[in-house]
Amino acid sequence: MTGTLLAQIEFNTGGVLLIWEDWLPQTLGSMLIGVTCGVLGCFVVLRRMALIGDALSHSILPGVVGALLLFGLVGANEKWLPLWLLGGAMVAGLLTAVIISIVHRHSRTKEDSAIGIAFTAMFAVGLIAISSLPRSTHFDLKCFVYGEPLAIAKPDLWLMGTICPLVLLTVGLMYQRLKLISFDPVGAQALGVPVQLVHYLLRGMLAATIVAGIKSTGVILVVAMVITPASAAYQLTNRLWVMLVLAGVIGGVSAGLGMSLAFTINAPTGPSMVVVVVILFILAVLFSPSHGWVFERLRKRKLAHHVAQEDVLKAVYRLGEQKLDTPHPVGEETGLSPKRIRRSVTRLVKEGLMRVTDGAVALTEAGQKHAQELVRAHRLWETYLVKEAGIDPAVVHDQAERLEHAHELAEQLDEKLGKPETDPHGSQIPRG
Repeated sequence: MTGTLLAQIEFNTGGVLLIWEDWLPQTLGSMLIGVTCGVLGCFVVLRRMALIGDALSHSILPGVVGALLLFGLVGANEKWLPLWLLGGAMVAGLLTAVIISIVHRHSRTKEDSAIGIAFTAMFAVGLIAISSLPRSTHFDLKCFVYGEPLAIAKPDLWLMGTICPLVLLTVGLMYQRLKLISFDPVGAQALGVPVQLVHYLLRGMLAATIVAGIKSTGVILVVAMVITPASAAYQLTNRLWVMLVLAGVIGGVSAGLGMSLAFTINAPTGPSMVVVVVILFILAVLFSPSHGWVFERLRKRKLAHHVAQEDVLKAVYRLGEQKLDTPHPVGEETGLSPKRIRRSVTRLVKEGLMRVTDGAVALTEAGQKHAQELVRAHRLWETYLVKEAGIDPAVVHDQAERLEHAHELAEQLDEKLGKPETDPHGSQIPRG
């Protein structure tokens, strides 16, 4: 089945160049939308407004259809059509926000349920209203829902070139307020920031961007271009301004690469953009240096090796010189397999903490010192857990066994405990 589907995909390597030759304005316009969606998406993600973005993208349909009806009645110039659509969409978006607020405040309905009710109702009204359009009105519902960047005309480009820079400029000018509201809305209100007004401004900018990008990805898939670049950037940094830059870059690159992919495999452009941005998100989740799954696994593996090495070091310190071919005493002491013990010994020899002589391992001077630090940390942790946490001395050993690897805290523990001489079991605590 998979082979049959792959066989039906037509590859056209010349399509990559085609978008930069014949469809350059449409490609750049889509990339500009991608950048703006990515930047706005940061505040949508941080403020947990993803469902609001989905609601706005669907609820503008009746506003767009209403604008088309009025446009036909007035008989305005064709070049003003994008502005009519923008106005209609903004009215519909505002109306949706009001409906959500009324339903949430004057009923027992939760906000997420109110959002779901409002945007599905508005979308349904829009679908019904489409049937009221005159037969002469050209309205491509498929293009509206799924997007078609190749249908972007000169008026659409003017709309993109006006709205997107204005939105980015507004974000830049209001950066501090948006930052404060995103992380501490209560504190922002206490400082006199008009939280509700900024909230509606953010919704308005989001609605305007969605209208400007309707032909790029459509009202359904545009939500992915708002949320996914910001979510990918969130994996890569903990600083808001860096997140804004990364989200904008990811959004713009996804739009450009999506167009290239669409022309290469003869696929719809809007969905191709979303596929690309989702792939970039997956890569961020996997390979983010600070939060990525791959690096997290590597850190855990490195920590496990470090703990195993210190356990072997401490075991040899307690047991004395040990033969490599009979690691059973060390295994019983540490609970490690012979393979892991030999691997740990190899690393400890490389670090100069152990030496091998005639098949037997012993600690070097540096190894002795490091092992004493571990023993000292272990006994200090036992003392701390018994005195400060009230843990039974009979069961404190296993917990101290895990904590002893944080031996860099031994000095602080020693000071806090008043430099005790012995642990709860009466064993001497080595001096640092």
